[in-house]
Amino acid sequence: MIALRTFEASDGLVLSCADYGGEGRPPLMFVHGGSAHARWWDFVAPAFVDRFHVLALDQRGHGESPWTPDWSYGTRQYVADLATIISRWGLGKPVLVGHSMGGHTVLNYAADYSDELRALVVIDAPAGYPPEAVAFLREIAERPSRPYDSLDDACAKFKTNPPQNNARPEVLRHVAEHSFRQDGDGKWVHKMDRRTLIREPLSAWKGLARISCPTLYVRAESSVLERTLAEKIAAAIPHCAYTEVANSFHHVMIDNPEGLIEVLNNFLKTLV
Repeated sequence: MIALRTFEASDGLVLSCADYGGEGRPPLMFVHGGSAHARWWDFVAPAFVDRFHVLALDQRGHGESPWTPDWSYGTRQYVADLATIISRWGLGKPVLVGHSMGGHTVLNYAADYSDELRALVVIDAPAGYPPEAVAFLREIAERPSRPYDSLDDACAKFKTNPPQNNARPEVLRHVAEHSFRQDGDGKWVHKMDRRTLIREPLSAWKGLARISCPTLYVRAESSVLERTLAEKIAAAIPHCAYTEVANSFHHVMIDNPEGLIEVLNNFLKTLV
């Protein structure tokens, strides 16, 4: 049974978080990527409730978390949210797992707050965003959100970004069902604030050497991220292991959840 709970974050926002159970155990928190939400982790997170209190955060402007009145979706805001939540939640030092934009966020967080972490896992995430990627995402953000007449119609048109995936149809449908809400006109629209695609990324490169907690970098076998770049990120972090998940494109947690569970298990077993 997945419960929803909230945590006070920065800027007075109260963010939603999926709670998979395991209360009283050490915290393990998953952080989704851009355009995604907490429920992307539903096929991975439950595997760890026997050892951890497992949570998945809806970052600001995503999922069940609120949109900001004015644009406030840069790396500095996402990092500030994590810093505020973890410093106040009273659950202890977490293992923090971030994918894509979420991985970029946790890299920047760990550079300044390694002492607050038990361990860190970064999944298929860049240390910095090239200008052309920022410009491409801004262009998407400026297009209006498309309304749909029914949830079935919305789910049928749902696409991942990047679009390549080999997720099972029922997995993709599950993610899609949690990606839309009904507006006041009865139309189905994406829960994500499109302004989150306007990025103001901070480079994590200079901070990688300051990450002192045990770290795992996970690359998708068929990632858009070059292997040499992923290996370079891992090599720049003092105590970082590197691995890949087979049979996966960028969206590892839905492409090959069993493979991701295996590599996470192997890493988590090494923690003392």
